[in-house]
Amino acid sequence: MTEPNDSRAPGRRPSTTRASIVAVALRLFDRQGYEATSVDEIAEAAHISRRTLFRYFPGKAAIAWGEFDIQMDGMRRQLARIPADTPLRDALADSLVTFNTFPDSETQVHRLRMGLLLGVDELQAHSTLMYADWRSAVAEFVAARRGESVHDLIPAATAHAALGIALSAYRRWVDEPDADQARLHALLREGTRILA
Repeated sequence: MTEPNDSRAPGRRPSTTRASIVAVALRLFDRQGYEATSVDEIAEAAHISRRTLFRYFPGKAAIAWGEFDIQMDGMRRQLARIPADTPLRDALADSLVTFNTFPDSETQVHRLRMGLLLGVDELQAHSTLMYADWRSAVAEFVAARRGESVHDLIPAATAHAALGIALSAYRRWVDEPDADQARLHALLREGTRILA
């Protein structure tokens, strides 16, 4: 029997998306803790098999990161559209804000996700891989602007600095439970002042 507020047809399974799996997992992580939540519990709560879950995500840590790969594609496109005459610091500030913009209705979910990513050891280890891709996008942008290689000092250092700014802003934002998205954006812009 379907629930009264269930809009799907009787007998029809809910459609599975990466976003729906992430939403289920984040609710479980919030209720039980990341370490205490198994992949099997996530699959069961999402009404899918463990095998199906692994078709969407390679592991539990990847679920916490959500659709980061899609966001990275968007960041690269956004960086490519920045006019060449935009000062580098402004371009990076705008990019940080754009990349870290989400629907206001998702503020608490985003705060939960970032708290997990910044505070759970297993997720911090996985984050190293994700941050490498993020830094690569920034280094590619800076290198193209300067006519240099991504491995040259300024592009590489700027990418590391920009990541440090983003992580520091997020740590501060997560620690301010009433802070809204505008506060996060202000922290990101404030942090980019160190970039020349």
